[in-house]
Amino acid sequence: MRLLGTAAGRGILVLLFAFVLAALLDAEGLRKQAQIQPQGFERRVALAATRPLVRVSRALHLTSPRHELQVAIGRAGEDRIDARVHLTLPPPAGPLPRPAPRQPHRPTKPLFTAEHPLRVWVAGDSLAQVPGDALERLGGAVDVVGVESRLATGLARPDLYNWYTRFNQLLAGQRPQVAVLSFGADDAHDYLAGVPGGRQVGPLGSASWVAEYTRRVEGVTRELNAAGIRTVWLGLPIPDGPGFRNSFPIVNAIIAAVAKRNPSRSAYVDTWHLLDSARGTYTAYLRVHGTLTLMRLPDGVHYTPAAGDLIAQQVLGVLRRSYRLR
Repeated sequence: MRLLGTAAGRGILVLLFAFVLAALLDAEGLRKQAQIQPQGFERRVALAATRPLVRVSRALHLTSPRHELQVAIGRAGEDRIDARVHLTLPPPAGPLPRPAPRQPHRPTKPLFTAEHPLRVWVAGDSLAQVPGDALERLGGAVDVVGVESRLATGLARPDLYNWYTRFNQLLAGQRPQVAVLSFGADDAHDYLAGVPGGRQVGPLGSASWVAEYTRRVEGVTRELNAAGIRTVWLGLPIPDGPGFRNSFPIVNAIIAAVAKRNPSRSAYVDTWHLLDSARGTYTAYLRVHGTLTLMRLPDGVHYTPAAGDLIAQQVLGVLRRSYRLR
C-alpha cells in the first residue's frame, strides 16, 4: 500500500492501465494473430487468452476506433479470418493437364507505346515492392497500374491475408494485361492453411506439400490466364546463410515448372542465378557496368533498388517476347 502512494507506484499503475487499454483497443488484432498461428500448444494458449479480451472489448465498444481506422485507410474487414481458397483451383490430386500444342504460325505481337501502354500489375509478398518500383521507373510503354506488396503473406496462408480473394477482385474490375507475381518467401514452411476436405499435408518438400502448393500456383496461373492476363512469376533469390537455402529452391522449382507448363501465357524469371556470384554462391554485391553495386539488404533476402532494376530489365525482356514495346 505504501508503494502505491509513491510516485513510482502511481507510475506503475499508469503503465498497467495503459497496457490493459492498449490490449483492449487491439483485442481483435491480437485475436487474429492467435488464430493464424499453426496448430499446437502456443496457439491454444493464445486463443484462450484473447477470447475474454475480445468479449470485454466488444462489450465496452472499444473495437470501434480500430474498425473506423481500418475503413479510413481502405482496409475494412482486416480482422476477419477467411481461409477459403476462392479461385477455381485444379483438384487436389491427379495429373495436371498438358498445355495445348503450339501453333505453327507466329501471330503478330501487339504494339504498345507511351500513348497506349501495356498495363502491368505487380503483387506479392515483401519481395514484390522493389521490382515493382523499378518497373514503374521504366515508364514508357509499360504502365504499372499498381504495386501491392504485403509483408508476411503468400499463397500458403490465406488465413493471414487471402490473396485468392484479392485475385477475384482483380478479375471483377479493370484487368491489367500482365500480372508480375512474387510469392514464396513467406510460404517456405510446413504449414498450409485452407487445404480442401480437411486433408493433412506433410512438411515442406514432402510429396503432399509439393502437390498442394503446385495446385495453388497452377490455379492462380490458370485463372489469370483464362481472364486474358499474362503471368510473370519472379523466383526467390539466393539467400544469405542456411535459413532459406534449402526451402527457397523447393518453391522455385514449383513455380518454374508451372510457368513451363503454360508457356504461351506465363513466364518465370530466375532471380536466384541473376543475383548469385560467378561461383554460384550468395553475394551482396555485383558489378553493373563495371561498378561494384550493392544488390541485397543486410537481411540477406530483400533487394536494393539496384537489384530491382536488374529484375525489372529481366521482366521487360520477358514481355518483349510477346509484345512490341516502343
